[in-house]
Amino acid sequence: MIDFNEMLMFARVVECGGFLAASKKFGIPKSTLSRKISNLEQRLNVRLIQRSTRKIMITDIGREYYQYCLQMISSAEEAESIIINKSDKPTGKIRLTCSNVLMDLDFSAILAKFMLRYPRVSLHVKIFNRDVDIIAEGYDLSLKIVTNEAKSSNLIMRSIFPLPSAFMISPSAIDRYPLLNKPDDLSKVPTVAWLSSHIPAGWTFRQADREVKITHDPRLACDDIRLIKAALVRGVGVGCLPLKLAARELAQGSLKTIFDDWALETHKIVAIYPTRQGLLPSVRALIDFIIDEFNDEKNKSSEIK
Repeated sequence: MIDFNEMLMFARVVECGGFLAASKKFGIPKSTLSRKISNLEQRLNVRLIQRSTRKIMITDIGREYYQYCLQMISSAEEAESIIINKSDKPTGKIRLTCSNVLMDLDFSAILAKFMLRYPRVSLHVKIFNRDVDIIAEGYDLSLKIVTNEAKSSNLIMRSIFPLPSAFMISPSAIDRYPLLNKPDDLSKVPTVAWLSSHIPAGWTFRQADREVKITHDPRLACDDIRLIKAALVRGVGVGCLPLKLAARELAQGSLKTIFDDWALETHKIVAIYPTRQGLLPSVRALIDFIIDEFNDEKNKSSEIK
């Protein structure tokens, strides 16, 4: 007889990359995990996991079996979600991770509004400036800013909102660098750069059929974009920012755009989540809500103009 608990525990161990990690994450004794998987292997008469003192190795047949286990878990989660959310009111806990730059884009207010809209949903949010393995680390959803939408074989990436960027400089820096007329001139001035695992180093400028790639050794490099913006405003150097993030400074005149006849690659806010079927209604509702909020703000800005 099939023991679905054995399949579940096997999948958890594979997801976490080991018995100890799975034990800590899911609160299941390591001995129980080991016993269940041994029973599973004996029943199937195959070796699914090769064990050593420090790590595990998944056999080829184990990897194939793991995919079927994921389908089983996904179907079970979807069935439970249908029952729990029969009233079409999302409920339950969402484990969410996002990059800290989103907090500077009023993302915290969007999350608060979502929780008021859906009082039966709870959010557990962690803010990181690093790549997150959402499956291994136990997150339902990751939100971050990228410059491309390269697909992962294990994850879905859904575009939420574009963030056009521009090169910026302060009025005081303009006085010091009057010959800054084209991207190639950047080699003559100090630069500041927003560093992130999701944002490539350097800049690519496009104009008609021309493309200019700029590499540089920044005077200031940081993964916190607030410091980059402050340095730009004070004239430490020149650099690139999403227009939405610098809207106030551009309106007040403390920053100005340059190289306006050149196009920079657009940053994007994206949602990343596992590819398994049966995305929880609460997670889907959150993604849709965030998209609606950003688009509402865009429409309001267009009306003001």
